[in-house]
Amino acid sequence: MTEKKSTNCWIISSGLIGCENQCIGLAEELNFNYEIKKINPGKILSITAPFGKPRKVRNFIEPWPKFIIGAGRKTVPYMKYLKSSLKDEIFSIFLQDPRIKTSNFDFVWAPFHDEIKGANTFSTLLSPGRISQDLIVKELTKWSDKFSNLPEPFLTILIGGKTKAFKFNKEECFYILETISRFIQDGWTPLISTSRRTPHFLKKEIKNIVRNKPHYFYDSNGENPYYAFLGISNIALVTPDSVNMISETITANLSTYIFDLKCRSKRINKFLRKLEEENFIKKINGKINKFHFEKSNATKEIADHLAKLI
Repeated sequence: MTEKKSTNCWIISSGLIGCENQCIGLAEELNFNYEIKKINPGKILSITAPFGKPRKVRNFIEPWPKFIIGAGRKTVPYMKYLKSSLKDEIFSIFLQDPRIKTSNFDFVWAPFHDEIKGANTFSTLLSPGRISQDLIVKELTKWSDKFSNLPEPFLTILIGGKTKAFKFNKEECFYILETISRFIQDGWTPLISTSRRTPHFLKKEIKNIVRNKPHYFYDSNGENPYYAFLGISNIALVTPDSVNMISETITANLSTYIFDLKCRSKRINKFLRKLEEENFIKKINGKINKFHFEKSNATKEIADHLAKLI
């Protein structure tokens, strides 16, 4: 971790938890004293972003930060607004493809599969996030009572949902259900987390499968044991619709297996192929076992690179 700094940082957030967690993870790795600034773009700006200009934002008031971090299309107009107002008094850090010239920011990170070019850019295979040993130990301590009566071995199962690249049709849902059922029969205790994008049918049938079996099921309601899942398991089964989920299980040093779902995105297919080539992930094929791979932490890589610039 980089040396402690007493800098003030704003995280510009549109409310997308995946984007927000990327920003928080980087701010924490840099030891920034950060504050999350929520934005609420109107209908027109929500559609036109990353283009367009926000009206005066009520919660953007002095004292101004030295750094701002944002991720996601809707934060771009706000990042540009602050940079144009404060110029060199502020250092702007954007995570992901901004879909505009990278010169609008002081620094841009994007994953390799986005193929971003620019003198101020930096890329990694995995995405940044909040995974750290301190966080995992803290979450394991917090959730230990919930897991104490469950038998080992534990298997973390992360289920996303429909995106532009993945349909999650009935056939694919049945495949996911069959796979979960098979590994429960093999003696694994499933620790399952679904998302708000997970089809209702799939959530319902997963609950039916695990009803009379030792398990923990999180369905987006209540407090999330996600990081505790990653800490207590050695192996994860993950749907391939979320680059963040896959990156986090790998960063947490879990042997990661991917449900074999059809992907309609060249970018995501490129990402998944590279992960397989580097032995970071495997497709589910019969039994699952812990396997060796080189540790990787994109958040630290990005923070170490940034430390040389700031």
